[in-house]
Amino acid sequence: MRRLFATAALALSLAAGVPALAADWTVDPARSSLGFAVDQGGQAVEATFRTWTATIRFDPANLAEARIEATIETGGIVTANPQFVEMIPGADWLAAATFPTATFTSGAVTALGGNAYRMDGTLTLRGQAQPVVVDFTLDITDASARAVGTAKVKRTAFGVGASFPPSTVGDDVTIKLDLTASR
Repeated sequence: MRRLFATAALALSLAAGVPALAADWTVDPARSSLGFAVDQGGQAVEATFRTWTATIRFDPANLAEARIEATIETGGIVTANPQFVEMIPGADWLAAATFPTATFTSGAVTALGGNAYRMDGTLTLRGQAQPVVVDFTLDITDASARAVGTAKVKRTAFGVGASFPPSTVGDDVTIKLDLTASR
C-alpha cells in the first residue's frame, strides 16, 4: 500500500510540472473573414480574401504554447468595386501569379487584460517577410471561440503597389480578422 501511495504521489508531482497542452481550434470559414482596408483617394477600400486556412493552437491559460499559422490565397479578392477585384491580385499589387499565397506565423502572445491579447508574428507577402503585431479580443464559450482583431502594416514594406505613391493609395493597410472556431 505504501508503494502504491508513493508511486501515485510521484506521478502526481511529475504531472504537476508538465504544462497543459494548448487547445487546437478549427476555423469555421462560413462564419469567419480575413481582409484589409486601405485609403485610396480619400475613400476607404475594403476587401476580404476568398480562400484562406488557419491552424490554431491557443489556450488563454497557456500562452507560451500558442501557435497560429495561416495561409492566404492572394488571387481571390472580394470587394464592392469590380475594378479592384482584378487589380489587387495583379502584378503591381499582390502579384498572385508569382506569389499565389501569403503566410502568417505567430510568435509570442501577451495577455493585455480581460479578453484582450497582443500577438507578435511574421507576415510573408510577395516573398517579403515583415514583423506584424495583431491586437485581438477573444471570447470563448464552451467549445466555441470568436476572435476579432486588427494589424497595421505598410504596403510598401512588402513591395505592394510600389508604382503608386502614398498620396494616391495610402501606405497604411489595416488587416482585419473576425474568426469563429470550435474545438
